[in-house]
Amino acid sequence: MAFLGKSRKDYLRMLATELGLAPSDNLKIIELKDLITNCERYDEEFVKDMLSVIVEERTATEKQKSAELEEKQKAVVVAQQREREFELEKMKIQLEVQKLSQAPVTSQQLENPKLELIRIIPRFNSKEDEMGLYLTIFERQAKFLNIPEKTWTAYLIGSLPPDIAQLITREDEDDAQNYEKVKEMLLKRFRVTGDRFRQYFSQQKKNLDSTWRDFYFELSSYFEGWIKELKITTFDQLKSLIIADQIKRKNSSKYQRTLSGYLGGFERSSGIG
Repeated sequence: MAFLGKSRKDYLRMLATELGLAPSDNLKIIELKDLITNCERYDEEFVKDMLSVIVEERTATEKQKSAELEEKQKAVVVAQQREREFELEKMKIQLEVQKLSQAPVTSQQLENPKLELIRIIPRFNSKEDEMGLYLTIFERQAKFLNIPEKTWTAYLIGSLPPDIAQLITREDEDDAQNYEKVKEMLLKRFRVTGDRFRQYFSQQKKNLDSTWRDFYFELSSYFEGWIKELKITTFDQLKSLIIADQIKRKNSSKYQRTLSGYLGGFERSSGIG
């Protein structure tokens, strides 16, 4: 019975509970020991094995909690470090913007923008990115950094791949410096179909380095593009579109012909087939 006296109080309390006893919280170790040994069900070997199991399970649980706490603490440290780096980078960018806003816009500045938005916005990927969302994010960042709109085209060129940037430089000089005209040209050049918007909306995943608010914004942009391209203007049209899409996505390809016949003309016009 010496093994009982060497155990922790919380282990003995759990052991007493397993034996069907009701130990109070204020019992001391010696009192818990007496309570257990005086139990009618007491069998030394059985109780010893049961205590070993309790100790092992409790130790494993405590180790797991300790590991989880350590991971959380590491995550907090990493998040704080990223926040500090972001704030420092933000201050640097704001200083650059302040310099740009105080100085006249020269042709040299237009060709070589001092502020590289690629630090904030990844370079556009025509195979994976949607131009409308990319330009929207670009505009939000440009406004956030207080970049004069008359220089947006120069900054945009700096964040686009060379082959796309050349499309802008080939335009008339006045048009090439007009951001709204450049935007209109890019949206036409990289127009996305309704079905492609549907795929973006259905398959989009949250990036590890983005916020849930960013993820919501991306999904919202793709959803609005989807229904706009399909000219969805009423609730009934929207309901039919969502239901048809769910039916198609939740059934295997061998049923597609049957489903297409059931969904009829709406499916063909909506572009979800």
